[in-house]
Amino acid sequence: MRLGIDSYSLRWQGWDAFQILEYSARVGLDNVHFSERRNLASLDEDYLMSLKRRAAELGLAVEIGMGSFDRLSTSFRSEHGSGEQQLTDMLRAAKVVGSPVVRCFLGTQNDRLGTVTVQQHLEECARTLRAVAPLARDLGVKIAVENHGGVDLLARELRGLVEEVGFDAVGVCLDTGNPAYGGEDPVVSAEVLAPYTISSHVRDTKVWSVEKGAMAQWAPMGQGNVDLPRVIEILAANAPNPPIDLEIITGSAPKLVPYLDPASDFWRMYPDMLARDFARFVALAQSGKPGALDQLVGPYNLEGLTPGQLEAFRAQQRRHFEESVRYAQEVLGIGERGR
Repeated sequence: MRLGIDSYSLRWQGWDAFQILEYSARVGLDNVHFSERRNLASLDEDYLMSLKRRAAELGLAVEIGMGSFDRLSTSFRSEHGSGEQQLTDMLRAAKVVGSPVVRCFLGTQNDRLGTVTVQQHLEECARTLRAVAPLARDLGVKIAVENHGGVDLLARELRGLVEEVGFDAVGVCLDTGNPAYGGEDPVVSAEVLAPYTISSHVRDTKVWSVEKGAMAQWAPMGQGNVDLPRVIEILAANAPNPPIDLEIITGSAPKLVPYLDPASDFWRMYPDMLARDFARFVALAQSGKPGALDQLVGPYNLEGLTPGQLEAFRAQQRRHFEESVRYAQEVLGIGERGR
């Protein structure tokens, strides 16, 4: 299986797309997943072709993506046009740059608490995807919907969306980090979504039991307690062609998953979670060693830090990513470069 990077892993570095390509080649990757529209300086054909050429020179494949396509989500950015227009623009860009997918998502966990119901969000997503599905089929580029934002859609909800619209045009970008923040074991997510997986964001998570439920914190590969070998085994059996794109997000504090707190919003967000799925998350939490990851923890976008502090966080981000690459290569056996 090919090994890649989700560009969000380097979000603090301040690099452009070409610098990310150069770095990815240096650390021995096979694929670069530019998951956000802002990673690309332009959608002009000349720029995209130059990016494609440089990737080819470095022996790298490329995937591209965007944010929310759900106009009802608080994450949706209307300045780029309707959801249909944004997907259309990115599908055409993907064709030029040689990306087999366009990654996108509904929104975040917070969308499950608004005045719009989850079912209404799903209906809007299905409507938008159906509108652009003919173009996706014509171009030979699939739309990869992520289980995003800790987590906007549980695995069974996302699978239902893909099946409703059609796997010939729409698949899944499987994220193994977001599910734990919604009380779902990432192995369950992989079992449910692997047959529809066409791209991925893979990382580890520390999960442990506390009085009100569990704590969850993203970690470098191999430093959490998610059964990553099992996740990769499932993907290898069901989705062997898409790359394993590492999305290593560290530098943040643990988050409470308050499923034992009757005053929390947890069960209001996930009232229909299957008991058998949730039981496996509880078992994951019970298996975890208490305690947060030993790391620098800072503000989400590093606002207000001194230049020295900023560089310390940037160095930590690179170190955690490179540790994760080595774990993926040496322990999980992922990656084709140099073999």
